[in-house]
Amino acid sequence: MIASKDPAAHVLVADVDGAQARIGLAEPGRAPAAVSVVDCATQDDLIDVLASMAARSPWPIMGAAVAAPGPNLDGVIKLTHADMRLESDVIAERLGLHRLHLVNDFTARALAVPLLEQEVLEPIGGGAPYRDAPAGAIGPSETGVGMSILYPDGFVGWTAAAAEGGHADLAAANDREAEVIGVLRRMHGHISAEHVLSGDGLLDVALAVSTLSGTPGRPTDLQALREAAERGDAVARETFALASGWLGAVCGNLALTVGARGGVYVISGTVLSWGDLLDRAIVRHRFEAKGRMTDYLRDIPLYLANDPNCGLLGLTALFN
Repeated sequence: MIASKDPAAHVLVADVDGAQARIGLAEPGRAPAAVSVVDCATQDDLIDVLASMAARSPWPIMGAAVAAPGPNLDGVIKLTHADMRLESDVIAERLGLHRLHLVNDFTARALAVPLLEQEVLEPIGGGAPYRDAPAGAIGPSETGVGMSILYPDGFVGWTAAAAEGGHADLAAANDREAEVIGVLRRMHGHISAEHVLSGDGLLDVALAVSTLSGTPGRPTDLQALREAAERGDAVARETFALASGWLGAVCGNLALTVGARGGVYVISGTVLSWGDLLDRAIVRHRFEAKGRMTDYLRDIPLYLANDPNCGLLGLTALFN
């Protein structure tokens, strides 16, 4: 299975989480026409499913790209929340490929930003992206907060740099937020954006809010919290209002830190699952509420991306 420069050649792409993989065949810079979700708990499982897909491909294979949660350290990703370990040299050798990319899963999603169609982007205020300006991407998940910075390369493409801004200190904008963060600090010590914006973190916010009300209780899961909020439960409603404010504030911080006049993109199935409980007005207000820098932020667009195959699309950009 030799890498090909044939213009009709396709690439194998896989987005793995330690239990399953989303896999597809795609032209460089285009989303896969079909995506399969398969069980995939080991590197051998991944190699087997990619080899099978390559064997059935009507097109020559240019290479492969794999995304997984965790940093790439010298060609190896040890998944953050699973026992799975991926080694780029082993995968490439077993598949017989000269070209294989192994990248952090959120970096892959960020690489998709320049390729996303307008219909999958929900604007939350601001103007149009500034041409050739950096952009930021953020993705709260069930277990953490991914962050990446996109830089135009000066030619025709973009470079995505992984960032760890999800672990930066969380600031309070008012006395109520300070009270809630105080409870969280007693629970965890250091409190970051990840502690309040991830799926697990949101449950801790609900516990903190209910503790302050004198009836401490932690929802069993995010669905239970959503259902409580939809019934009008005061603790659950405040939890989502707080999270909306913190999401906007963290996105505004990202825009300021990297000069993201190309826009900030929220790429998150977790945030999408909040539905109308995400208060867009609060998000935008807190995005811009940066004192003397409010005018600077007012024109920067903020988007909520709704594309389940963002990671796979981003992986194809590595072959453009």
